[in-house]
This record gives sequence, structure tokens and C-alpha cells, in this order.
Amino acid sequence: MSGRRFERIAGSFGNLSLSAKGILVVSIPVCALLAAIAVFYDFERQTRDAQTWVDHTVVVRSEIRRVRGQINALEDSIRGYLLTLRESYLEPYWAARKELPRVLASVRKEFGDNPSQLQQLAKTEEMAGAAMTLVESVRQDAAANGFARGAERLESARASIEAVRSQVGVMEAEEERLLQERITAQHQAQHRLELAIFVGGLVGLLGGFAAALLFTRSIVRRVHRVEELARTVAGQSCAEPDAGRGDEVTRLERTLNQTARLLAAQSEQLRAAHNDLESRVARRTAELSQANEYLRQANDVRQALIKSSPLAIFAIDLEGKVIFWSPAAERIFGWTEGEAIGRMLPVIPENRMHEFEAALVRLRTGESIQGDERTHQKKDGSRIDVAIWTAPLRDASGAISGYITIDADITERKLLEEQFRQSQKLEAVGRLAGGVAHDFNNLLTVIMGYVEMLITDAQGSPALIEYAQEIQFAADRASSLTGQLLAFSRRQISQPKVLDLNESVAQSMKLLQRVIGEDIVVLTHPEPDLGRVKADPIHIDQALMNLVVNARDAMPNGGTLTIETANVFLDDSYADRHIGVKPGHYCMLAVSDTGTGMTPEVKSRIFEPFFTTKESGKGTGLGLSIVYGVVKQSGGDIMVYSEAGKGSTFKLYFPMAEAPAVMAETNGRVEELRGSETVLLCEDEERIRKLVYAMLAKQGYNVLEAEAPDAAMRMAREYAGQIDLLLTDIVMPQMNGFELAKSVFATRPEIKVLYMSGYTDNRVNAGWELEANVPFLHKPFTAAGLTQKVREALGTEAREASRL
Repeated sequence: MSGRRFERIAGSFGNLSLSAKGILVVSIPVCALLAAIAVFYDFERQTRDAQTWVDHTVVVRSEIRRVRGQINALEDSIRGYLLTLRESYLEPYWAARKELPRVLASVRKEFGDNPSQLQQLAKTEEMAGAAMTLVESVRQDAAANGFARGAERLESARASIEAVRSQVGVMEAEEERLLQERITAQHQAQHRLELAIFVGGLVGLLGGFAAALLFTRSIVRRVHRVEELARTVAGQSCAEPDAGRGDEVTRLERTLNQTARLLAAQSEQLRAAHNDLESRVARRTAELSQANEYLRQANDVRQALIKSSPLAIFAIDLEGKVIFWSPAAERIFGWTEGEAIGRMLPVIPENRMHEFEAALVRLRTGESIQGDERTHQKKDGSRIDVAIWTAPLRDASGAISGYITIDADITERKLLEEQFRQSQKLEAVGRLAGGVAHDFNNLLTVIMGYVEMLITDAQGSPALIEYAQEIQFAADRASSLTGQLLAFSRRQISQPKVLDLNESVAQSMKLLQRVIGEDIVVLTHPEPDLGRVKADPIHIDQALMNLVVNARDAMPNGGTLTIETANVFLDDSYADRHIGVKPGHYCMLAVSDTGTGMTPEVKSRIFEPFFTTKESGKGTGLGLSIVYGVVKQSGGDIMVYSEAGKGSTFKLYFPMAEAPAVMAETNGRVEELRGSETVLLCEDEERIRKLVYAMLAKQGYNVLEAEAPDAAMRMAREYAGQIDLLLTDIVMPQMNGFELAKSVFATRPEIKVLYMSGYTDNRVNAGWELEANVPFLHKPFTAAGLTQKVREALGTEAREASRL
């Protein structure tokens, strides 16, 4: 039946003219193409609508996330303000309060086509308004009552904020669902569009093929009849048409295929753009989370740094009111954070307020302070020295809103600097005094020696003996003075022993009772279990005598003199504050009086040699200098406490010795001072060498002179006879006397040694220490003193003890 119908249609088509057939053939595919284009544009419109809804949903989601971001900023800002109470932290808070209503209004505008979301938005706006009201009350409460009250209120505000976040999450989830539905609708519209293109092309192709078929069936018969007639006439077949060229239908097919491929490519690009947008949103979310974590860590580090810093850190506004106060500032100055915040900077003394106001003017211009030293006051009214560093604080616009200050307490450092300067000054004066005393001792040795010989030889001239005795008396006074200088300079020979300070005080007080006077009450408080110290007992007696005499002179109308001993421990903190002191156990000797006391100016100079407050002729000014030298030579320390009109206390600290106390041996006076032994004399000072030679030769000794250590060592090797004694100076150019003794012992192990010196040099520690049984002769000396020491050295086992 279909074949007959097609034949009827073909027959009717065959009755048409050739022009009509051509128009019909062309119009059928064109009509099919137009229909396909109409369908294409309809589906393409649906695709655009679907894309518009997708974009709309993405915008809504972004606005909802902005709502969440503003809520987070609101909470973070109020937290930062509660932690620091700094107004600068409220800038994000005010911005969030201002921006949140606009963002909600924008979301409402986007929700115009979604009643359910509008209902959710209304609920969100109500909850957000309540949360902002509650947070504002927290801020006001914190500004009025401080961090603790604000922190308690913040916990209740967090529940409200979390409820707002939850409601925002509901709207965000709904938009996510709509986004997925609209993306699905977009994909469906795209699929329909591609299907329409395919169907349109297929319909056009089939219509063209049907029209061509109808056209060719009627034409082909005639062509075949003509071909059959032509073949019958020509007896040959027609040529095949050129298959390499395409007609209008082919070109139309190619155009439709290109359009389909173009739309497919655009659809793929749109899908790739959507995926890229999703990945960017995910990356941005991750970056914001990481940035928030970095911000939290930085805030934690800042808080830890401020809490652990030993420096006082505080911030003030342009008016000078405190807006931040660190724990170290509370520890150093005494004011708590609650007492300092909101008031004028309390550390400025009243008499320095004009300087502070002038500094504020400079700081408003952006000027900074770098390490300037100032005097600040503490809560208890005391003053401390501080070094100051400042930096400006700026608001969001870059304008200076205040400045932050770091104060370092340098009171202890300045005290140590003053101690160091005083120590350096005393050391310099001591070196000068020691050098002068050494040279003067050499001169006095010559003067006293020859005067003594002059007295011996001038027995028949009383006037000459009297003159010589006056010279001898003046030389003795000069020798005493040089001894005091050497004691201060710590360059005297020390013969320390392990002794009990209680016994030394008890022995000295027997003699000092005559010096003190009956109008002064003496109190002693000895420590029962006092440790032992290693010191020269003569030096201890000398120091105690000078302190007692000074105390007596400070109490012209009588008073109380207190002498006490105690075991003390000087810790690292004490050692850090006092130059040259080592931590450890010490024995303390304290001498206190109720006399006139000292002013700070006098107290700062009491250890200087020749400094005295007494009238001319009543004091040399060396008493306390000697005390200072004795203590320092023993490795100890001395502290002075005194105020004008309130008396004085001197505390002497001697390092505690581990060895038990040993009583000093005493030698009886040698009755016979003459001798015939051989003495090797080594002295680099020619006048002293000649004097000693004359003194010993006069007493019958055989003296070998050596002007230098190398000459003495040569004599010790080359002299054929026995050498009984080496008499050597300690300080000499080539080597000291101890080193010379070692060299001589190598060739003559049986030789005895006697050392002599006017002072020692710092080339061997701070001073030389001799054991108790090592003979030593101090310059200046007399002929009797020389010969007695020679006899003592020849009669003791000095050789073994002097090997150093």
C-alpha cells in the first residue's frame, strides 16, 4: 500500500514543471532546516535560562557565605578586644555590624523568587539581630568591667552566634540543593539542544533525500529514456558525473555539522568553567582557613611573648592614658592591669610630668625613642632607672593613634657600673701607691741600714747618735706609711693561715680595749660554729684595729660598738650585683657603731687612699684603704651601710676555708746573730745589694754577690765551696725569686732560702702567698732584722717548704 501511495505521489510530482520541481526540492529541506532552527533557538533559550539560574544560585551562595564571614569577623573582633581591651581590635567589629545588614538585604533581594528561603532569611535576620545585641552588651560590659566579666558574657553570646551560623548553614544547604537541581536542569537543556540539532539535521536530510528521490524518480525515467535513446543512437554509455564536487545539500550538511560541533565545544567549555569555579571556591575556602590558623598562631605567639618577656611593655593613647599593661609591667612597677588601664601613665614622677608632656608632643609626630634612660616611679613611691624604647601605633587609615613602650629596668646595671668604676679607680690608685711604696721601700732600706751602721760606729759621739736616731725614727714612720700603702694596693707579701675569726677578734679586743675608751660600750656576738678562713692573721688584726679606731672616732660622745661574726652564703644573685665576688660560703666579720654616720658623698670615697674627714694631722686617710686591701687580697668582699646621723656598719666577707685551723708557730729570739756560713746574695738594686753585703760581712758571713738571677745560677754551679743560704729579692727583671730558687735547688738541693721584697707584682696572680714556715724579710729592714732572719732561715727546714 505504501508503494502504491509513493507511486501516486511520484506521479503527481512528475506532472509538475521542472522549475516547480526544483523549487519543491529546495523548499522541503529549507523548511525542515527552519523548523530545526526554531527548535534549536527554543532549546538554546532554555539552556541560557538554566545557566542564569545556576549563576544566580552561585551568587546567592556567595552572599550567604559573606553573612557567615561577617558573623565570624564579629566574633573574632570581640574576642581580640576582650583579650587586649584595645580599641583597634573593634574596627572589624564595627565594620561587621555595619556590613551585616547590607549583606542580609542583598540576600533578601536575591531570594525574591523563593518564599521558603525568604522565611529562613527572616528567621536568620531576627537571630542575627539578637546576637549582635548580645555581643554589643558583652563589649560594653568588658569596657566597663574588664576582661573577666566580658569573658563570662561571651560564652552566652557564643551560643547565639552558633545558632546564627546554624541557620545560615540551613539556607546554604538549601541553595546547594537548588544549585544541584539547576545544574541538572542545565545539563538536560543542553542534552535537548544537542538532540534537537541532531533531529533537525536528520529531518532536513531525510526531507531533502525524499524530495530528491521524488525529483529524481520523475527525472531519472526521462533521463533513462534519453540515455537509452542516446545509447541506442550512440551505442555507448553516458559518462559518470564528477563525484569530487558537492552540491548545496552537501554544503548545508557540512554547515550543520560544524554548528553541532561548535555547540558541543561550547557546552564542554561551560562544563570546564563550572568545574574550575568549584575548584577555585574550594581553594579559597582552604586559604581562608589556613589564614585564620596563621592568625591564631600569631596571636598565641604574641601573647606568650608578652607574658614571658622580662621587660615592661605597655601602650598609651595620644593623651597619655594606658590602653595596654603587660604582666612584666605589673611586676616591675607594682600597678595591676586593672589599676593602670584607662588612667594617665602612673610611672611618671610628678617632677618629670613636664618632660612626659613634651615627649607626647614629639611622639604625635611619629618620632620614636631608642634606648633613652629615664627615672620612673613604682607604686610604693620608690624610683628606678629604666631604658626606654617606643614605636607608634597606627589605625586603619595610617594615622598615629598611640604608641607602645618597652621599659628595661637598668637600676642594677647602673649600680654595677658604678661599682666597676669605683673598683677601677681604686685599682689605678692602688697600682700607683704600690709602685711608689716599692721604690720608697728600696730607698728606706738603704737609709735605715746605713743609719743603723752609723749608730754602731758612732758610739763616741752622742750628738751624732742623736741625729742618726732622729733619722731612724723618721725612716720608721716612713716605713709604716709604705706598709699601709702596700696593704691598700694588695701588693704586700701575704702569709695566710687557716684561722678562727672568733679567736682573732678575742685576741685583738684585749689590746683594743685600751684604745676604745670607757664611754663606749662594746658588744660582741660571735657565731658558735663559725667556719674557718685562710688569711694573714696580722692583716686581720690590722683591719679590725682600723675599723674599731674609725668607729671610736665616729662616737666622740660615746655610744655602742658591736662586733659580730656569722656564717653566710653569698648566692649567684649577690655575686651578679658585686664585681669580683664568687658565690659560696663565707665568714662574715661585722663592725657596727652608733656614731655620726656618713653622707652618700663621703661613703662613695671612703676607700680612697689619703681621703679623710678628720682634721689635719689626726689621720692619714689610709685606715679604710688598708681594710679594703686586706679583704680583697683574701678573695673576699666588703659592704658598707651608713646614713648621716644613724651610725655605720662594715661587713667583711672572707671565703670559708676547708682545712682545720692551725696555730701559728712562734720562733724564739735568736740569741746569737753572728755566723760564718756562705750566703749567695741576689739583688738587682745595687745600693741595697751593697748594704746587705756590708751588713752580713760585718757579722762574719761569707757573701757571694749576684746582680741578676743568671749570675746567681752561674755562681751556684761554679762555686767550689758549700753555699748555705740563698738570699734573694722576689721581683727581678729576668725571673722572680721563686723561679731562681727552683733553679738553684737543681744544683744544690741542700741550700736554704730567705726571700726579701718591698712588694710583689701582679705578674703572679693578684699577690704571692708564702707558707707559714717560709722565711721572708720585708723591706725596709734593719741589720738586726736581717741577721735574725738569716739565722732563722739557716736553722729551719725552709728548703722543702719553699719549693713552689
